[in-house]
Amino acid sequence: MGYEGSVEQEFKDYKAMFRYEAKVFKELVDGVSKIIDEGLFLISESGVRLRGMDPARVALVDIEIPSSSFFDYYVAEDVDRVEMGVNMEVLRGIVARAKKGDQLEVKVAEDRILFVVESSVLRRYILPNLEVVVEVPEDINLDFDVEAVLIADVVSKTLKDVELVGDIVEFEAGEDYLIIRSVGGERRRVETRLTRESPALLDLNAKEPSSSRYDVGYLKKMLNIAKIAESVEVSFSSEKPLMMVFKSPDGGRITYLLAPSTA
Repeated sequence: MGYEGSVEQEFKDYKAMFRYEAKVFKELVDGVSKIIDEGLFLISESGVRLRGMDPARVALVDIEIPSSSFFDYYVAEDVDRVEMGVNMEVLRGIVARAKKGDQLEVKVAEDRILFVVESSVLRRYILPNLEVVVEVPEDINLDFDVEAVLIADVVSKTLKDVELVGDIVEFEAGEDYLIIRSVGGERRRVETRLTRESPALLDLNAKEPSSSRYDVGYLKKMLNIAKIAESVEVSFSSEKPLMMVFKSPDGGRITYLLAPSTA
């Protein structure tokens, strides 16, 4: 009881608090921790947002979770937003054992953060609130020639198949089809072709035939996020960035932007 009391006393003046499904948070962190080393969560009245780019500035991730998605949510009235800076690999370890039904409570003070994982055993972690500088353009406006909506599980399985063959994945689309393929050495090839009649292709809008190639390794990093999404919006143009938007049932939105491969 002495330990429990000291923790509550230490965080009595927290500026923000939220309670969320631990398993969903785990999948988000698993994906993002493979892209950025340190994350800056911005917590405001509207919800939680995390944006960042990988060190090579090839991939950008943008996560938005509306306040209505949380079990409990609080931001102090005297602040516009609260910043929560964390080492993503450490955070990944905190939620690594989270399973369905577990809850995660987070309290953010000025210089410290309390994470409470509520499972069969109550676990508490205190981390420093890091100063994290995020150099990401606030608004990225891109026009795409191809916009498609696919079942998330199909995207995940297709990328796993592609990885078995080569390091580069090619997206190609025309008026009534979308192809995801990879060609490796020794005449190895894998291709998934979807048409408007395919149940996995929910929507397709191709202004003109387009084709572009991307690094499979970077796309693979986002497969965990596909687990919490029902559908994925895929947008691209010839030799231009690929944008994937994952939407979770609770209203969360994860946008992933990847530069084309030069290989």
